[in-house]
Amino acid sequence: MPESSLSPFVELRPGVFRAIAEPEAVTIGLVVGSQGALVVVTGSAIAQGAAIRAAVETVAGVPVIAAVVTHGHWDHVYGLAAFADLPTYGHESVADALRTSPLDLPDDMAVEMESLVAPNRPFSLAKALDLGEQRVELVHFGRGHTAGDVVVIVPGADVIFAGDLLEEANPPSFGPDCHLRDWPAAIDGILGLLGEATLVVPGHGEPGDRVFAFTQRAEISALYGQVEYLIGQGIKEADAYPAGEWPFDEATVRAALPLAYAQLAAQGKVPRTKLTLL
Repeated sequence: MPESSLSPFVELRPGVFRAIAEPEAVTIGLVVGSQGALVVVTGSAIAQGAAIRAAVETVAGVPVIAAVVTHGHWDHVYGLAAFADLPTYGHESVADALRTSPLDLPDDMAVEMESLVAPNRPFSLAKALDLGEQRVELVHFGRGHTAGDVVVIVPGADVIFAGDLLEEANPPSFGPDCHLRDWPAAIDGILGLLGEATLVVPGHGEPGDRVFAFTQRAEISALYGQVEYLIGQGIKEADAYPAGEWPFDEATVRAALPLAYAQLAAQGKVPRTKLTLL
């Protein structure tokens, strides 16, 4: 199994903390109120989830009363069983995601599949939690990085955990279960909440501001729009990269092109050969 570790928790704003869980450099959030604490993302393995729980109980000074996962990818949800005795929250689609083949899962992690659990308090749109003098809102703004991205909003601290709808360490991850057309609209839900001082915490990487969130939203939209334009020009997938103008590096774009072409084909948008008029 890949080596795992957990960095110390660092306080971002009063009552809001962040740590980094390896091997995927995943953001682990902690929101602390006067009566309890909420863990945001549970890590990539059950043992790591247990380590996260032990660490937050030391940092928080109050009992951990709930956990939430931002989506169903292995590096964010596979530690959830360590919190199974508590209310655990996530989008209702996470259970289905756990039943499908996991994305980019190392072969030696397959032995843990039998111990995986889904959130025991699934929801479709929104949920509010009171931690005692600290309110937390869990919101599904729509499909994007996956079908079930959940954003964790801490209004009193002006902090938003965006999950993998936004990434800072690397370009966004365009996996086979992403929804490219809908993704910018999901980020729009976040943008509507951002003020000048709001701290946006991505699923991977350093916290940013509304300029960071707006820029990445524009880049994802530009990627999808460029593919749509090229298809309208009759350009096939194999010829798309050199023909386009792209907001991301070549490796990221080439990985996303098959997904974009397939998703647009499902809408009936395919390259058509244009006949020369004599």
